[in-house]
Amino acid sequence: AVVSTQSTGEKLLRTGTFSCSTHTVSENTRMDQYQLGSILSSYSLPENVPYMYRIWQELLAEPHFGETDRIKALLDSKVAGQKDRISSGGIQYALTRSRSHISPLGELGEQLSGLKQAKTVRGYHAADIQELVSELAGTHVLHTDRSRFSVAINTTPDQVDENLEALSQLLGGIPDRVSSKEYGALRRDIVAVESVNEFIEVSNLGVNFCARSYRAVPAAHPDAPKLALLASVMSSKFLHKEIREKGGAYGSGAMMNQQAFSMFSGRDPNNFATLATFDRAIEWARTCSFTQQHLDEAKISVIGKLDAPVAPGSRGMSEFLGGLNLEQRQAYRTGILNTTREEVGAMAERYLSSEQLHGNVVLGAETETSAFRDQGYLIDSF
Repeated sequence: AVVSTQSTGEKLLRTGTFSCSTHTVSENTRMDQYQLGSILSSYSLPENVPYMYRIWQELLAEPHFGETDRIKALLDSKVAGQKDRISSGGIQYALTRSRSHISPLGELGEQLSGLKQAKTVRGYHAADIQELVSELAGTHVLHTDRSRFSVAINTTPDQVDENLEALSQLLGGIPDRVSSKEYGALRRDIVAVESVNEFIEVSNLGVNFCARSYRAVPAAHPDAPKLALLASVMSSKFLHKEIREKGGAYGSGAMMNQQAFSMFSGRDPNNFATLATFDRAIEWARTCSFTQQHLDEAKISVIGKLDAPVAPGSRGMSEFLGGLNLEQRQAYRTGILNTTREEVGAMAERYLSSEQLHGNVVLGAETETSAFRDQGYLIDSF
């Protein structure tokens, strides 16, 4: 958001952080369906609640898109730190790119927060700033339609009435536009019909970031807790030992997220060897080469994350933003507790076989490009 200097000063004096970000969440019960929106959030002490809502009124009504120098400064800062962000956050970039090859939800993630998004920012930085201002103004209309708002307030009981009154005044000043378009779960057909292997060369990157993702299941599917256990067992009992301890990578693991099962390594001196280790990890899990104690430790780990303490200011936000509801969380917990070794092994057989649609991605130095091209990998650069 772009606000005036005067509003910025008042914000710092009376309130905490104001933020705006894109938000995507996969449907908990259906594959390849998701919801896309924006999150506007802020906080303040009780005595400053009226000021906080007043600043939101200004942000929504008068976003000051004419202050092109400030917009240029934001783009400058974004572009200047891109290479550093890849070096420090390469695991996430590799994971996001690998998921983009297996599902519409993954492709959306790549557009919003992956290397494709970083290239888009570069394009805006090099283009006429007035073109970006026009697009921002059009996007602003989508954020000022009261009919599309969902609001969550986290406060103490004695502050409820004051917040509701201030919120009512804020929403009263926002148009309620009538649109024939329905806003809800979005669905796009899968474009990929075969697995993709891709190498992305990054100049002056002296290490590799590897990721492989497979299509999996929605979060409320009965197999989701079993896949979470599979990821935990593979991470702690195989990938950590083989990739980090033996291979020398700074990080490695597996995860179940966004309807995808992924394996990864970070700041890794190896690339092809790590990809081969992913294959061995799948075979290790498929043949149930882990013990019951390993599975019990994984259950404790996954349950611990599920039941981790929630800060008072964040209570209820997971469900509000599209996470599992209480009934689904209980079913997920029960699924974790009841899963057997054989069922975990069956997950590797069912979802991680070579026939299953998957995306292999390696971020590495230009010196590795020819080797990957010789292996038939798609080549991109950043």
